[in-house]
Amino acid sequence: MQLDIEKLIAAANQLEKESNALSKQLSAQMGSLPPSIALSKTDPVHSLKSFVIEYITHVPSFIGAVSIASKDAGIDAYVSPFLGVATDFLLSPKGQGAEPLGFLALLEQAYLAHRLIEEVNDQYIVRAGIPLIPMDVTKANVIVHHLLGEVLANNLDDVVEETARQMTSHDIVYSSDKFRQYVETRKGKGWDHVWKQWADMTNSLDIDLNLSKKPPE
Repeated sequence: MQLDIEKLIAAANQLEKESNALSKQLSAQMGSLPPSIALSKTDPVHSLKSFVIEYITHVPSFIGAVSIASKDAGIDAYVSPFLGVATDFLLSPKGQGAEPLGFLALLEQAYLAHRLIEEVNDQYIVRAGIPLIPMDVTKANVIVHHLLGEVLANNLDDVVEETARQMTSHDIVYSSDKFRQYVETRKGKGWDHVWKQWADMTNSLDIDLNLSKKPPE
């Protein structure tokens, strides 16, 4: 999986060098982005482009993190199907044809993968009271939602929600003794340091989201 995604990223990088399509698209979107998205004043397009590429390339890292945590929790039987679908979202058949995908197309697929991982984490919080993985991709997903546009992003959200609904028939794993022991062991123990490398990706990039900032009247 890692190698396949690396090949997709390498192909997208080469396409971007030849076409500059992502930079052109982001430049065209600058005027329509909500004021809640805070970008570098010196080179906002570069900031946004770096974020988009980072968002895409983080998918395999996030999938790996969730996989390790779910095995530790003894709920990998429940989580693994979600991770398989998240991987398939990025490595879907439309990305395996004669024409390689650029970053714009990969962004849609990465959004599907990230949103599904977010859904797994949210469902875990509901049942355990703690996150499966203490990393917050919500802010990044909101930014990408804006970049994709309401219509497309909402359609992709519908795909994620329907996928999650169809895959929640294995809730029995959450009642297992191993799961309960895992929750009691982890709860309140400050184990976030184990996951420092999976910190909110926007913290390390020149981009932020301020949801309290309202658009002008």
